[in-house]
Amino acid sequence: MDTPRIERILCPTDFSPFSSQALRHALSLARNFGSRLKVVYVIPHVFPGGESLYGAAPWLMTPEVRQRADEDMRRFLEPARELRVNHEIEIREGDPWREIRAAAEEMSSDFVVLGTHGRGGLDRLILGSVAEKLIRRLPCPVFTVSHEEGRTWAAPGLITRILCATDFSETSGHALQMALALAARYQSEITLLHVIETLPDFGDLTYSGVVDVKPLREDLEREARERLDKAALSGGPSASRIESRAIFGRPYREILKTAAEERSDLIVIGAQGHGMIEHMLSGSTAQHVIRAATCPVLTVRRTVDRPREDGRSTGITLAGPTRPRS
Repeated sequence: MDTPRIERILCPTDFSPFSSQALRHALSLARNFGSRLKVVYVIPHVFPGGESLYGAAPWLMTPEVRQRADEDMRRFLEPARELRVNHEIEIREGDPWREIRAAAEEMSSDFVVLGTHGRGGLDRLILGSVAEKLIRRLPCPVFTVSHEEGRTWAAPGLITRILCATDFSETSGHALQMALALAARYQSEITLLHVIETLPDFGDLTYSGVVDVKPLREDLEREARERLDKAALSGGPSASRIESRAIFGRPYREILKTAAEERSDLIVIGAQGHGMIEHMLSGSTAQHVIRAATCPVLTVRRTVDRPREDGRSTGITLAGPTRPRS
């Protein structure tokens, strides 16, 4: 399996505090991987109530409105100039998630880094509509920044622990490859976590008089540990320390609990899995984790291979035939 490349990063913004946090992470990634960074702002034609962000009617995107957006973008990107990170900007108009997706496709982005909340009372709108749609539809991994307990990647070496959740699907394998690539660059440790769901959650008393579930749990845990060990070796030799853990429970709860206990700096999760679990990972589990995690979450989806602007294939192909790199 090819090592993922992180050469092109797209960072959408609405100039909110969450966007500022996302930019900080995008800058750290760009500096560490030598990536090309593009920051895009979409002037939404209309928000609830019928007004645009800058107070103009949606059909009157005047030069003054565009100039104010340019000024906001220059102020927003002051940290990029201070850090001397190579970057470019783009201001678009229209439906935010559609325009952001188009920008990612045009750029052949390897990563999209975005905050999950927006301005003021629009938090629910941004998380439920824009970020959620992007996570499902973008053709590359999505790095989301939600609640952070004052953490920062401003200094090198602060990504000391990565939590990678797996259900042993193909997509989870690619998520692990991405976690390994990040761990190698940041010299991080990885916890490879599998959460076992055994029986419907009707309470322990429901099953205690019916069947002795202890042998079943032991078999499931032993099988999971064997598969975790195999998964950890699938990426080949690694300088990163990988700790495997198999636990029982609800996946999103155990992922969040483990991340909190270990003070993980990043959670990496596949967005699709096997059969019934596929819906779980693309819906409730990933969204619960993104909403509640106190560290960034990298969501890796299954996509098809696609050529770059320079004619090479992307380094983040998650499904479909691969093309040889030139």
